[in-house]
Amino acid sequence: MNTTVNLLKTQAEIEERKYLAALKNGDTKSFDKLFSEYGKRLYHFSYGYLKSTEKAEDVVQEVFLRIWRNRHQLNPNLSFKAYVFKIAYHHILELFEQNNRQQVYQHQLLEESFVFNDDTNERLNYQMLLEKVENLILKLPERQRQVLLKRRKEGISIKEIASQLDIAPKTVENHLTEALKNIKKGLKEEEISELLFFFILHNHLN
Repeated sequence: MNTTVNLLKTQAEIEERKYLAALKNGDTKSFDKLFSEYGKRLYHFSYGYLKSTEKAEDVVQEVFLRIWRNRHQLNPNLSFKAYVFKIAYHHILELFEQNNRQQVYQHQLLEESFVFNDDTNERLNYQMLLEKVENLILKLPERQRQVLLKRRKEGISIKEIASQLDIAPKTVENHLTEALKNIKKGLKEEEISELLFFFILHNHLN
């Protein structure tokens, strides 16, 4: 029994190292594999501290954004699990320190100061993807677009958006969910992975 468990564990570790090696070279499918493996586990870990679905989801997104940005520094021989949970824990501590909007704003500026180490062509491709996101946002139904920009760009609460637009908070949540689904669908139709959806949307709306 123990031999079988150890064998499966070894095989899983070998497979994970292959994904990490491929991710270092920019392979988005390997990223998606790692995201599928660790995304839900990171969410539950983060939720245990933050007690907020939205904030826990934000932590998961931030962890994988940082992994992508620093993909060239990944070491396939080190524990990826320890790496991602360490990033998540430090980001959770940062969230606890953000006591007001000004601190959040300053934190976002700091995060945005980090750039890819890609070559010129890749940066140009990234700009092209930003344009795709802009077009997808413009194509959203008006109410979805309003809610998305107020929530993600302006940082307005669900309750306040509901008051401004004279609709129920649940309706606001539904519009936001549908807007994100439509953008995600549009990007996937362009064969853009989950990774780039998170990264582009984060940087475009902040």
